[in-house]
Amino acid sequence: MRMTKAFSDEARPFRRDDRGKRARKRATNVSIDAEILADAKALGINLSQTLEDELRKRTKEEKIRRFQEEHCEAIEAHNRFIEEHGIWSEKYRSW
Repeated sequence: MRMTKAFSDEARPFRRDDRGKRARKRATNVSIDAEILADAKALGINLSQTLEDELRKRTKEEKIRRFQEEHCEAIEAHNRFIEEHGIWSEKYRSW
């Protein structure tokens, strides 16, 4: 089997963020229930990736919740305006 990539070639980034930039990784300590950890390892679950995916999902949800909370008045005002005046392009909609 031939190597197709020499050691001097630049390594591919481990992961890219949403904007396409290299995502920096940082080591951290996490306390996990021993039984769950053993089950996850036995099943071959990548703990780092699973945690990262879940944190990404939860931070996105929290940012959305906070945005809606902070802009509640503007959102309600916009909805009242639409209820009162309708959507200007309503007659052009085919659905």
